Amino acid sequence: MRAALVAVACACTPPPAAPAIANPGAGIAIALYDAGPGSAPYAVIDDRRWVEVTGGALELSRIDPGASLASLVIEPLAGGALAVGACSRERIPRDPGVRRAASAPDPERYLPELRCAVTAAPGRHLVRVLYVSTTLGYRAEHAIAVDRADRASVTSRFAIGTPAWHERADVTVFDGIPGGARAPRELARGPIELDGSTAVIAAAPRDAAARLRRVYAGAIHPTGVAATDPQWGRDSVPEVWLWLELDGIELVPGVVHAHLALPGEPARDISVAHLERDRGHTRVPLWIDPELRGTRQRSSDLAEAAGSSEHFVITVVNTGSSPREVWVEEQLRPRRCTIEHASPPLAVIGDLARVRLAIAPLAIAHVTFTASYE
Repeated sequence: MRAALVAVACACTPPPAAPAIANPGAGIAIALYDAGPGSAPYAVIDDRRWVEVTGGALELSRIDPGASLASLVIEPLAGGALAVGACSRERIPRDPGVRRAASAPDPERYLPELRCAVTAAPGRHLVRVLYVSTTLGYRAEHAIAVDRADRASVTSRFAIGTPAWHERADVTVFDGIPGGARAPRELARGPIELDGSTAVIAAAPRDAAARLRRVYAGAIHPTGVAATDPQWGRDSVPEVWLWLELDGIELVPGVVHAHLALPGEPARDISVAHLERDRGHTRVPLWIDPELRGTRQRSSDLAEAAGSSEHFVITVVNTGSSPREVWVEEQLRPRRCTIEHASPPLAVIGDLARVRLAIAPLAIAHVTFTASYE
C-alpha cells in the first residue's frame, strides 16, 4: 500500500517549470571577417545598450562611421514594446582640398550619431543595435620559433584599431567570410578596450611539423599578364630561396617574425611580410642561399590553339663546400597539360611541377621537360 501511495504522489507532482530564457545584458560583441587579399573585410557589431526614449525619437551615439544603414537592425530586449521607424545620420563633408583618383573614390563617412523614429513608451529600454561596418578590421603578425629541423612553435597575434567609444567589447577574429570561397574559421577571441588605441588579442601557441626546404622557382609572373598570354612566365630570376614549410597550420596573411636556433648553426632572426598558404599548409620565404644559383630557359610555340607546348631547361649550381638538396618548381598554365621527356621525372600537383635535386659541392644539376597543352 505504501508503494502505491508513493507512486500516486510522484505522479501528481507537477513537472518543474522551464527556466526563463534571459536576454543578454548590455555589452558589445564584434566579429571581424577577412578572407585575405582580394576580399572585402568587414565587421559585424552587436551592441546591446540601455537607451532613453523621449518624444517618439531614439538617439544613438557611438555608431561606427563606416556602418551600412542597409544592414542596421534595432530590436528591443527589455523595457517594453518598441517599434523602430526611419533612421538618419549626417554625412561628413569631404575635404575639397584633397585630390582623389577616380579609380579609388573615398568611401562615404558619417557622424557617429543616429536618430530614429520610434513607437514606444517613454523611458529606458534595452535594445540590440546590430550592423555591418567596413572600417573595422585586423592585422595579423606571427612569431615562429624553430629549434629543431622538424618542429616549430607558432604564436599569432591580431592588432585591431579601435574606435574611441570608451567601452569594453568581446571580439572574435575570423579567417574567411560567410558565403565566401573560404568558410569562416575562428582564429582568436578575447575582450578589448574600445579607447581609440590599437588593441591586440592572441591565439594560443601551437606546434607544427616543420621543414626547411631550398626552392628554385625562377619564373616571374608579372601582375596583369594573364596565364594564357605567351609572355606569362617568360622571364626568370637566379635566386634559390630557403623556405620554412609548416604542416597542419594555415596562417592568415601578415608579417612573420621567425627565430631559427638549429643545432650546430648560429641563431638567426628574420621578419618577412609574405607567406603562401593552402588548405592546412603554410610556406614562408626566409632568405636567399648565397651558395646556390639557378638558371631557367624556356622555348615556346604557345598559342591559343590546341597542340601548343613549352620546353624548359633548368639548371642549379652549388658553389658551396657542402651538398645541397634543392626543389625545382615550375608553375604550369591552368590548361590541360601533359609532361613529356622529363629528366629527372617530375611530380605534378595541380598546376605545379616539382622535382627534388641532390647537388654535390661545386656541382651542377639539370632539369629538362616539355609541357604540352591541349
